[in-house]
Amino acid sequence: MERPLHVEDIVSRKSDATVLAVVERTHADVDTHEPNPKRHEPGPIKRHADVPVAPFRRFLSDGVPPRGTVLVRWQTTDHLQLLPTSKLILLDRSLLIGDVVRKDARLAMSGVVINTFTKCVLRPMGDITYKGQTLKGLPPPVPLGPDFRRSAVQPPVIRHVPASELTEADSPREEDLVIYKEWIGRVDAVHPNLILKLAGNCVVEVDEEHCEQPTGDVEPFAVGDVAVTKKGHLRNGRWIFGRYDPNTLPVGTVVEIRPHLVEVTWLQQRLGGALTNEPPAVLERDELQSESFHIYDRTRRPTQTVTEPRATNTVSNSEIDVRLGLRVRFKDLAGACVKYDGSTPNGKITRIDRSANLGYDLNVFDIERFDTDITVQWQDLSITTEHSIDLIPDSSIEDEHAAWPGEIAHTLDYRDNHDASMPNVEDPKKVGVIQSVNAAERMAHIRWAPDAVVHYAVNGETEGPTKLLLTGVVGLASGEVEEVSLYELEAPAALNVRRGDIVLVYSNSGGANEPATQLREWLGEVVDTPLDGTLTVRLGAATEVRDVQLRREEVMAAIRSDGTDDLDSWDDGEDDEGDEADEDEVDSEDGDFAAGVAHGIALRNRQIRFGDEVDGDGETEGGFSDWRSEHDDDSMSDVSEEAQARYEDENGQTLDEEDVEDGDWESADEEMPDAPAQITPPTSTSVTPPDTSKQTGDAANDHPAEAPTANEPPRYLILEDAVPATHHYVDSTPSSNLTHMKRVQKEHGILQKPAALPSGVYVRTWESRLDLLRVLFIGPAETPYAQAPFVMDFHLPPIFPTEPPHAFFYSWPGEAGLGGVGRVNPNLYEDGKICLSLLGTWEGSKNEGWSSRSTILQVVVSLLGLVLVKEPYFNEAGYETLAGLESSRRPSALYNERTFLRARTFVITALARVGKDGVATGRDLEGVGDVVRWEYYAEGGPRGLENVIKDVEGVLERSEKGGEEVDGLTVMSKGACIPLRRVLVRLKELSPVVVTEISTLLHRQLVTSSTPTAPLTPLAR
Repeated sequence: MERPLHVEDIVSRKSDATVLAVVERTHADVDTHEPNPKRHEPGPIKRHADVPVAPFRRFLSDGVPPRGTVLVRWQTTDHLQLLPTSKLILLDRSLLIGDVVRKDARLAMSGVVINTFTKCVLRPMGDITYKGQTLKGLPPPVPLGPDFRRSAVQPPVIRHVPASELTEADSPREEDLVIYKEWIGRVDAVHPNLILKLAGNCVVEVDEEHCEQPTGDVEPFAVGDVAVTKKGHLRNGRWIFGRYDPNTLPVGTVVEIRPHLVEVTWLQQRLGGALTNEPPAVLERDELQSESFHIYDRTRRPTQTVTEPRATNTVSNSEIDVRLGLRVRFKDLAGACVKYDGSTPNGKITRIDRSANLGYDLNVFDIERFDTDITVQWQDLSITTEHSIDLIPDSSIEDEHAAWPGEIAHTLDYRDNHDASMPNVEDPKKVGVIQSVNAAERMAHIRWAPDAVVHYAVNGETEGPTKLLLTGVVGLASGEVEEVSLYELEAPAALNVRRGDIVLVYSNSGGANEPATQLREWLGEVVDTPLDGTLTVRLGAATEVRDVQLRREEVMAAIRSDGTDDLDSWDDGEDDEGDEADEDEVDSEDGDFAAGVAHGIALRNRQIRFGDEVDGDGETEGGFSDWRSEHDDDSMSDVSEEAQARYEDENGQTLDEEDVEDGDWESADEEMPDAPAQITPPTSTSVTPPDTSKQTGDAANDHPAEAPTANEPPRYLILEDAVPATHHYVDSTPSSNLTHMKRVQKEHGILQKPAALPSGVYVRTWESRLDLLRVLFIGPAETPYAQAPFVMDFHLPPIFPTEPPHAFFYSWPGEAGLGGVGRVNPNLYEDGKICLSLLGTWEGSKNEGWSSRSTILQVVVSLLGLVLVKEPYFNEAGYETLAGLESSRRPSALYNERTFLRARTFVITALARVGKDGVATGRDLEGVGDVVRWEYYAEGGPRGLENVIKDVEGVLERSEKGGEEVDGLTVMSKGACIPLRRVLVRLKELSPVVVTEISTLLHRQLVTSSTPTAPLTPLAR
């Protein structure tokens, strides 16, 4: 079976195994789908002949490789190419300690990488000639400049070299962790000088910016590279050996890298350190050479370690971050020369004598290829060693209920007898350490920690999960072991660290006489997570490396190995987008532009082919010109409340207010409720909006606006009473601007049209504040949201419709023991944020965002049809491309399972708040409480509560019977059935005996309140 490919995989051609490439983008790796991939490339992106032109053009725009293709960078050419995966062979997969992996996408169980064992093939230094002058060097495998020639005879490679024997040749480098005084930071950029050994045993120091590679590229240098400069730079260089000679060729071997400036982002200060400002963002040479500056080396190991740990040992030992072309040295060159002496097929190291190079060490090598074995600790606590290509990264969406052995978790219910002096503090009832996980059943064994103390500060003013960890003392897990549903547990990141995390240490052990700042024992790496709740931390920056056993409360995470502490995001790309060149405008066969085609773009020392000419390797180059910027600045400066709204006709031309007042502006109300044209984006970070045709179809067509039944509450209603204090925007200042008021009236005119609102949507507004709305959505059938209530508040701001509506979602927390935490949808945040391009909370394409012709009805229909969908997993940022993939089936089913549970708790919350007697309205439901009672209780209504109960009973029956695959809608895991059965009991407690008197009362209330649906009275000027 063909293995799926992932980013950073090492592959080769099936037709030629010696030609290697690194995978840069795949269809499934959504984090790489940055639009316009060509904009950062100096040359064109090539298209394989088997990739059709139309999908290739789409890829050049949206950055998403078509299904069955990948984007790779060939090592021998440094060019990108889009080609079918069927043309490639997977050689090695890049996995690091702390990564979560699976053996197969169809399997439930995942595991954590605890060790890697990489064997490398090394290429030694060889000879290279420049204008007849022979130099030592390791030039890149790509074609060299016209004056360079590789020697016909190169030294043989060294094989099967463990990465644990190697170290990087140069440091610091970008992304290195560095320590300066009491701070740890990450290197952003290094500005070095190069020490060049020229012909005639001359050595000179020049700035790296004045040098280029033999390929002509300006790339960072490493020891062993050949650098080309100019004679003027040699003349001005700092001569170490010899002096400037105008006859000396301006080319030499880099024998040393000497940084003079290093840019650093400072991340954390030593715990308990002096209160000082962070170091400067740029460190100069004197600071770099001081005793206060150190580079954190993850590969250092305790001296007492004799044998490398294998599958029987759970301590992690980091290796260098192996990659193709990495320049390395042997940690023990003398020992390596003995081991690789030519007596085995692994090859022979020919040591380069320092004396032949004026004392400089040129015993450096390039990693030409490698092969990796991975040790994994699985969720069931088993440990195996696998070949890297037999594992796949677990790229599932964030799962609030996922857990692995060694993690700290606590129950979702809280103590009732917490300290009265801290009213906004909550304490979980039980805290423990995960011992093992049955991922298929969503069950975990947990050992409780009886002395654990966990305090959360909770914002009592809102219902969002604004929890802040105040105290997290775990102690030792010494209590009983219990099997618990994962839906009854939470393993918060604030309480946990993972292997590979860099941590700050609160207390120092060992009783050393020197200050901790000099020993650097305040910093370490997590190398094991024992099942008693403690941590094994390697003090890798200390003078003497050692592993220490610490409690969780003695460390604080400084740098997460999974990158969750990074806030980097894509550029929006608007400044670099442009038009494609007309493919018919092709150049002559030699690659020069035909007259008039270049549009004034100068080409410097390179040829660009237009068209689709296939080369001898089955490649073509994309026939497109450089992309030019088409940036539309839609941003607004500060606008006062009295700013005039702007109206446009169907051609986008601005209309005068008189034209609007005379009715010349055709609003969307003339055609509503036809489909809203926009597409709902996944989240605020998504770049590619989902293809909703694959999921829900057109929003309006999926939820047709049928006429209300005779006894149904009005879908649109203006209430005469005061705006409830619970409305999220009740404190907003109403606008007195005439244009704004007229547009608000027009919006309400659209909403109140007969059959304008789809079934399951109820809009309420207030006669005193028509700019405020409250909308109740009843979840659509055949989705995890079916028959569940969702309430959102809207505000039409003073500069509406220039500015989109403001919106707030009520994310009700479930009752204790009913399971489910986290978001109910990727677009609906627990803090109330609603992510939708029409609301301006996501940067969609130009045709998807809010415009002055958009309407609140479009927003409402989009929320119903494009957010509350059957498979909300694919609403996550960029995940629409994963629809239909085998690797997405289980993650989508589990997301549905979690969502189904959360949605049932929404039913319970709503019914508990409106009450059974038809009187109480409840918090957050004022204005729509009568509709909730009709939907779930009324004899003449949909009898929603009865239907929900029957649905839950059916799910439990099918799930507990077994034999069917979990889909999250009709069949649930054992772990989900445990809280779901409690949900069923709670739902039955809320189910009243339907009495005629109550039904009659409800019906009378609804009929008498339905009169305000008459046309709106114009607002007073």
